[in-house]
Amino acid sequence: MSVSQIILVALVSGVSAEISQQSNHESPKNNVTNESKLGFLGIGARFVIRYIKSSYRDDPFRTFLELLLILFIAWYISRNKYKMNQTDIKLSEKVSQQMLLTLFKNSLYYPFNHFFSRFLKEIDDLISEWKPEPLSIALTKHEQEVLDNTPVIDGPNGTIVTLIDGSSAVNFSCFDFLGFLSNPSVKEKAIDILRNYGVGACGPTGFYGTLDIHMELENSITSFMKADSSILYSQGMATIISIIPCFSKRDDIIIADEKNNFMIQQGIKLSRSKVFWYKHNDMQDLERVLIKTNEIVSKVKGPLPRKFIITEGLFSNTGNIVPLDVVMKLKNKYKYRLILDDSLAIGTLGSRGAGTTDMFGISPKDIDLLLGSLWQVFGAAGGFCCASKELIGHQRLSGAGYVFSASMPAILTVTANDNIRRLQSDYPLLLPKLRENISIFRNAISKIDSIIVEGNDLSPVVHIHLSTPTIKSCLKKSKGYEVASFTNNEENHLLVQIASHMRNHGILVSQAVYDDDQEHTVNKPSLKVLVSVSHTQNDLQMFADLLNQAIRMLSN
Repeated sequence: MSVSQIILVALVSGVSAEISQQSNHESPKNNVTNESKLGFLGIGARFVIRYIKSSYRDDPFRTFLELLLILFIAWYISRNKYKMNQTDIKLSEKVSQQMLLTLFKNSLYYPFNHFFSRFLKEIDDLISEWKPEPLSIALTKHEQEVLDNTPVIDGPNGTIVTLIDGSSAVNFSCFDFLGFLSNPSVKEKAIDILRNYGVGACGPTGFYGTLDIHMELENSITSFMKADSSILYSQGMATIISIIPCFSKRDDIIIADEKNNFMIQQGIKLSRSKVFWYKHNDMQDLERVLIKTNEIVSKVKGPLPRKFIITEGLFSNTGNIVPLDVVMKLKNKYKYRLILDDSLAIGTLGSRGAGTTDMFGISPKDIDLLLGSLWQVFGAAGGFCCASKELIGHQRLSGAGYVFSASMPAILTVTANDNIRRLQSDYPLLLPKLRENISIFRNAISKIDSIIVEGNDLSPVVHIHLSTPTIKSCLKKSKGYEVASFTNNEENHLLVQIASHMRNHGILVSQAVYDDDQEHTVNKPSLKVLVSVSHTQNDLQMFADLLNQAIRMLSN
């Protein structure tokens, strides 16, 4: 007999003795004597009896379950064990009681085993048939068309470019508004910088990636913008995407223009702040949202959230200019901070090209966070932020795009610095020429009655939309029947055809490309035209003539 079986028998004997003791109603003296005789097992038995009585009185069902558990334990301990290398098994002619019990047990378990085996087989079949979801869906017909018609430039970018097929074209899709890309002195200096500093810094700014020329560029930006301090970012998109979540956190408040560019929208998403949108450039709607938001904030218990207004100076998606003077009044009235992305305005707007703050006569020091670009107007890379010294210091430690990105290559740093200095000295010549070209261009395309021109008269970014009758006329010609309505993809298809026709005749222009699934609002399809000081009057008139020709070809 095994040790576990001996203990079980002893415990049962103790329980039996305890029961017989209580049934004979022995005296306390005898109880002590019996208790001493029973020893440890007797004391344990008495405890078990008392536990069973109280348990049965309080919860009989639990007593029943515990009894079943005890019986199962007793059966499990007393059953025969399988031994390794057990080959000598003698079976009697009569089936033993244990064999009958085993057969009975298997007969009970068979249905479950059969079901479980089928269940596992179904799982295996599903696993063998499973295919992972694709990382991205297949390109739509429109998306493939856009990719197929994307031009490839063979050589340097600029106003006049050579395409990969050998043809040349006048470029209206380049942000070189002031013609800095063709500056020969910058090219010569860039060669010397490449020899002295090499190609890249190979390290973030905070980890041996900061060069003396980086600090010189920051000083030049601070001086040009007339700000307290500035910080340099090596990547343009990382500038706004880093700055917004650097200051606006979860449960903070952001009031944003619904037509803010895609980079601003991504920065807002990363901040995880509460966002309230107002109608594009509608100051009455902005004030309405500010009042509504302040009412919500007044009911907040605990620490008050930080509140921001985020807008562009010159909107990339529309070409409109923000009424910054009105925004500043509302900002001060309702106690908000302002994040202004002036990337397209710096270098194009204002009396000296310092952006919308220069245009409206507002000190950059009154803007909490003023952002600019170096990869657009100034022909280099990256961006910058002007703010107080405290806010700039915070970004050097907490701005993800600053801390974790490699520093700007020296050659681009010097290029940006030289172009800023050139703007400071040559703005009396460059800015009037740019505004003259913008005026000539808008006058030329205004004679085309089949389009709608969007954007401020001073903006070098011009969006050209096809009018509704024109779209229907073009679709009628292509489909052979009149259409009552049309989709954005159909309109974009027409714009791709127009851009392709113009490219074949020497004008490079592109339709505005948006990620509609990620944009806050769906933007109306358009041709996005960028006017430069390098464009001649013949270039501007040629654009208008070819545009009108392409539209007539598709509609008549």
